[in-house]
Amino acid sequence: MKYVLILYVCSFMDITNPSCSETHVIPLEFKNYQECILQGYKSAHNTLKELYGDRIENEKLAIKFNCQAVKVEEKV
Repeated sequence: MKYVLILYVCSFMDITNPSCSETHVIPLEFKNYQECILQGYKSAHNTLKELYGDRIENEKLAIKFNCQAVKVEEKV
């Protein structure tokens, strides 16, 4: 089993009903959940800073993420 990291950019303008409108799939494959989830924190920070830095404050942006298990067929 391998894992892929999926980031969701969410606005918390309405704290009772956050809106997650953008998704980023990180183009890396992780061999286990631990590697994936730890990279998630780094990628979330970098994505917010580099792509959304000027919008964070006004839109109350945050990133939630998850590591999705994917079945990878072994090459013979």
